Amino acid sequence: MENKAYIGIDLGTSGCRATAIDGQNNIIASRQQALISSPHTPPYSEQDPEYHWQVVEQVLSGLIRQCHGYTIEAIAVAATSGSILVTDNNGRPLTPLLMYNDSRAVEQSKQIASIAPAESGAHGASSGLAKLLYAQQHNDLPENGILMHQADWINFNLGTPLGITDQNNALKTGYDPVKQCWPPWIDEALNKQLLPKVITPGNVIGQLSDKLCRQFKLDMPPDIVAGTTDSIAALLATGANKSGDAVTSLGSTLVVKLISDTPIFVPEQGVYSHRLGNKWLVGGASNTGGAVLKHYFNSAQLQILSKQIPLDNKPLDYYPLLSMGERFPINDPELKPKLTPRPDSDADFLYGILNGIAKIEQQAYQCLEQAGATPLNAIRTVGGGAMNSVWQAIRQRHLSVPFITPQQTEAAYGAALLAKGLDT
Repeated sequence: MENKAYIGIDLGTSGCRATAIDGQNNIIASRQQALISSPHTPPYSEQDPEYHWQVVEQVLSGLIRQCHGYTIEAIAVAATSGSILVTDNNGRPLTPLLMYNDSRAVEQSKQIASIAPAESGAHGASSGLAKLLYAQQHNDLPENGILMHQADWINFNLGTPLGITDQNNALKTGYDPVKQCWPPWIDEALNKQLLPKVITPGNVIGQLSDKLCRQFKLDMPPDIVAGTTDSIAALLATGANKSGDAVTSLGSTLVVKLISDTPIFVPEQGVYSHRLGNKWLVGGASNTGGAVLKHYFNSAQLQILSKQIPLDNKPLDYYPLLSMGERFPINDPELKPKLTPRPDSDADFLYGILNGIAKIEQQAYQCLEQAGATPLNAIRTVGGGAMNSVWQAIRQRHLSVPFITPQQTEAAYGAALLAKGLDT
């Protein structure tokens, strides 16, 4: 029986990771390399697209050497959402890669706000569309220039034709995921000829170039399939793929993502929906999270104090925030943190904070359901907080659904599943 391999590439701001899996989703090989980039002062954040490609090429070369005895069937790329560049019609970069957190396009975001509907993902100075308008207005670009998202740029260098992107990366550039088209209002902002053709993630968009096949010593060219954003690839990696499946990220902030049969848009709370096959991925982010914990405790203290938490006692009623303001699940820019009274016991104080964040998580999923999303059926947890078993026990009091421990959480693994033909 022929051994087949599928490769996922995850390109972020700090590095590139690639993973190869077999037909049973087992990891065959993985490779990673850090990106060395010159620092920029906010709101500027740009990188060299040619250097990004060089790093991907090196990582992929090393990974394919590790896949000896396997036939590489397909490759998919995940990258940061909202990172863009403009190339000429031969694919030569005309601008730097304006990264997802570049937020200098303030004036351009005002222009978008005047014409785009509230539910569009193109709002904000860091959106892909705002950056594109900024690039147009600050560079002498030809009329036949082409917009590329970070993932599109890598796909082009792998061998795909120019002018192709995926539905998820296109969201922040103004793509309408409900009607599945570039909306008419974009005509007021720019010439649509700049914009790429949008393909469903997982669909074949090209093949690895002859040059790279020779370089990597491959007899048959692997397919290149349309990828997705890094955050969606990370969700796919967890195994969440059914309506009602959700992933809670317990990182610096609390982020919830729920697979729904219907899309939800609550722009004033930052809730948007990505198309995910024939379903939708609905997400929202609170300002609470691990950053509050780290403000009061270091890692060792969190570990020790968690074991001392008196779970039989009633916790203090907190709304843990580092500063004033919340947008989801409560939309109130003047909401004040509630972290008093502080008890004498640090374990009691930690208990109150962990319970407070768990309550906000519960409210977040209730908020999505009340807005029309599919009810929550199961939760997978990622991020640093996923390792805290006491916190999970507290969370399970508020969320009476199964908690599933994901075997994988890396975006590169999720991209590899997409390359294999993940059923979404």
